Amino acid sequence: MELYGKEKQDLFAYHLIGKRGTFLDIGCYHPFQWNNTAGLEKLGWTGLMFDISKKWVDMANTHRKSPAFLVDVSTDKFANILKENLDDKCVDYISLDADGGSMGALRQILNNGFSFKCMTFEHDFYQNGNKLKKPSKKLLKKHGYKILFEDNKLDDGKIWEDWWINPKHFDKDIFSISTVGEHYAKCVYKLMEYKL
Repeated sequence: MELYGKEKQDLFAYHLIGKRGTFLDIGCYHPFQWNNTAGLEKLGWTGLMFDISKKWVDMANTHRKSPAFLVDVSTDKFANILKENLDDKCVDYISLDADGGSMGALRQILNNGFSFKCMTFEHDFYQNGNKLKKPSKKLLKKHGYKILFEDNKLDDGKIWEDWWINPKHFDKDIFSISTVGEHYAKCVYKLMEYKL
């Protein structure tokens, strides 16, 4: 598998879901560099990409198979795009890194009846504190989601992301590998060991 996710988010999704799946890449950035869904797409996954920057959307639409949309993901327009383009309201993986638009995107997804099996949610606690982490955690728990790997750390030890799952789609013993405050590579390694 050709990896593009800078902190192995694509491996997280791959080891939970497999070689085929659906994704939403929210705050997709560059179509390949540090992209969490490009490697999955090369395996055969399909999905939708979103960004607020025309540059990244144009590049994605030129170089990727899955369509990209220029939209503020905290608006109803984002939800309407999902309604018009998703055959199934449950997607396998969401990569959510829309900075200030992340909470709005999450609300649009959940309030419009969409769901996911797994998600990587970038809250950048090291610089934002609980600005994104606390409300996202409260909202997702209210909808029945659980954190598998919480407060994942970057190479320099900064806490930046939570990796969520919908427990309805996985064996309950998967939480035996749940951790808080681990380096992202250790989280992926724990998941790989569990799936063997």
